[in-house]
Amino acid sequence: MFKLFVDIWQGIVSIFKGFVVTGRSMFRKPVTIQYPLQKAAMTQRFRGMADLRVEKCISCLQCVRICPTAALDLTSVTNPETKKKALESFCFNAELCCFCGLCQDVCPTKAIFLNALYEVAYYKRSDVTAIDLMAPDKYAHVGVLAAGKGKP
Repeated sequence: MFKLFVDIWQGIVSIFKGFVVTGRSMFRKPVTIQYPLQKAAMTQRFRGMADLRVEKCISCLQCVRICPTAALDLTSVTNPETKKKALESFCFNAELCCFCGLCQDVCPTKAIFLNALYEVAYYKRSDVTAIDLMAPDKYAHVGVLAAGKGKP
């Protein structure tokens, strides 16, 4: 009989503990966002899709050499008159990329960087495996870069 009263008392105490937790969180500001309408602000250290400032690239191939998954492919031609390399093509394979950021760390001119793009969806696999970083509209199908933070 005594155990029955102890169980009832513990039940009442646990109900009031639940009320206290509910009461504390009832008047707090909500932490959720309405995703399609509101976008989360990306942090400064977020690493999204690879991007390129074509005018800064000197075709040194350091980014291609350091990439652990071989996600970058760069070809360049040397001008015989000026002895300078000119960028011919620069392809990025997002399927292989592990988004480590080594390519942007090793680039001496900061030509390659990982942007703040996180809403990436493709219909064809070939679109993911051969992204032309020299094309100005490479991520046009996605829309505006996340919160306008495309370039650091």
